[in-house]
Amino acid sequence: MKNKKTIILVSCISAILVVSVAVMAFIGNKGAGDSVSAAREYLEASMRYDTKGMANTASDKIRQQLYNTGEIPTVRELIKALNKSYDGVPSGYEGRKISFTVVDEYVSGDTGYVKLNVYVDGVKMYTRECATVRIGGRWYYDGEPEVK
Repeated sequence: MKNKKTIILVSCISAILVVSVAVMAFIGNKGAGDSVSAAREYLEASMRYDTKGMANTASDKIRQQLYNTGEIPTVRELIKALNKSYDGVPSGYEGRKISFTVVDEYVSGDTGYVKLNVYVDGVKMYTRECATVRIGGRWYYDGEPEVK
């Protein structure tokens, strides 16, 4: 009898954990899991004019700059504004393969620096330096690094 109660208790706890993880995965789709991914995802989204991708991986500072009103918009507000800006404008990268190689990465606490080579259809286009920031365990693109 005691063994049955233990099995039921463990099963209930396991089910609660599985549901919690699924809810967190569904809700927490903003930001990236690491500094390099934040830089890569934001850069590719901006090259493709993927407004949702840009808004989801941009830090508050970048969202404020993109919104251009002095306010920090919600992700939804920024997506709406960017969609309006990009309406009818082709990205130039439609149907093209975009890839990245990491040249350098440095993370200290909640800030990061990433240097990436950007390739389009296998041809190196340019090298980009990116600052990233961790907020609430997720990483966001935070612009170009400050020159000191």
